[in-house]
Amino acid sequence: MIACREATLNRNGSDIPLTIIRCQVTDFAIEVQKLSKIYRSVGALVECDLSIARGKIFGLLGPNGAGKTTLLRTLLGFLKPTSGKGILCGYDCETQSVQVRQQVSYLPGEARLYHAMRGRAVLELFSGLQHYGSAERSALIAKRLELDLSRRVMFMSTGMRQKLAIAIVMGSLAPVIILDEPTANLDPTVRSEVIALIRESRSAERTLVLSSHIFSDIEGSCDEVAILKQGRVVCTADLHKLKQLHTVHARLESAANFQASEMNALNFVEHFRIDGSLVELQLSGSPTSWFDWLTKSNLCDITIDHSGVQALYERYHPPSAWQRDASATATSLLPNSHHNSIESPPHV
Repeated sequence: MIACREATLNRNGSDIPLTIIRCQVTDFAIEVQKLSKIYRSVGALVECDLSIARGKIFGLLGPNGAGKTTLLRTLLGFLKPTSGKGILCGYDCETQSVQVRQQVSYLPGEARLYHAMRGRAVLELFSGLQHYGSAERSALIAKRLELDLSRRVMFMSTGMRQKLAIAIVMGSLAPVIILDEPTANLDPTVRSEVIALIRESRSAERTLVLSSHIFSDIEGSCDEVAILKQGRVVCTADLHKLKQLHTVHARLESAANFQASEMNALNFVEHFRIDGSLVELQLSGSPTSWFDWLTKSNLCDITIDHSGVQALYERYHPPSAWQRDASATATSLLPNSHHNSIESPPHV
């Protein structure tokens, strides 16, 4: 049931042979089917459905309280679901939680380390406890992150402790890695190195789940992303396809001449939102297929950008009025203006 493959750490000449342990034979490393976690009348998770293919890097995006950590902790068997099912590497997350955790190397949002121990001792301890832990590989990652393992944890900064936790988790040979806010408290240089480590897990054919608030972390590393809102998975998207979309911001010359039905009839309009006289469009396909229509439309002050994770995220979590005003340009809304909003049904 288990297949093994030889691999190396790569990049800086300090490679060591590794054995990457794969999940049980299945197309998906993680499957979530109508998974719910209800606390009295509050739905922390509500009928979530997800399928994460083996060898992919999958991002979870959402504000605080959206259900990201609850989803991860339920998958790991730390929380008992109210209903539904989670499958990880062929094991049921509720009835086979021990086997599930043996397949996973997990970085929680707030890693707790023994303060009196030195970094190397902590690394060796946790690597020894983890089913597929590798102290040698973790030490190499710590070196790559320029972490001094001879220092006691109590004398490490918050960022240094985060680097230690990342080295322990990423050094594991587990087939699934789950990272909850891994770049929190890291400076930009170290953050870039951590994102590079995450990308390299793809070449080792491991599955990685990344929960983050940072759009650039998701865009820089993930193959797919799921957006959560109030405990529900409201959208999943292929980031490679998302990069082929364009976002248009413009102003209506005359709101009286605008018809929302016209937008819905255009096959290259994936999404649109109208806020007073301001228009946001997300257009698919080659610009040659829609540029002529755009120039002849009832729009002015047009700007065109490549779409990204942020544009997709803001479909489901629109910025507040003060956020829009803070990033205002000449086409922004006046703070005290009153207007109606029109938005197309979301789809990806």
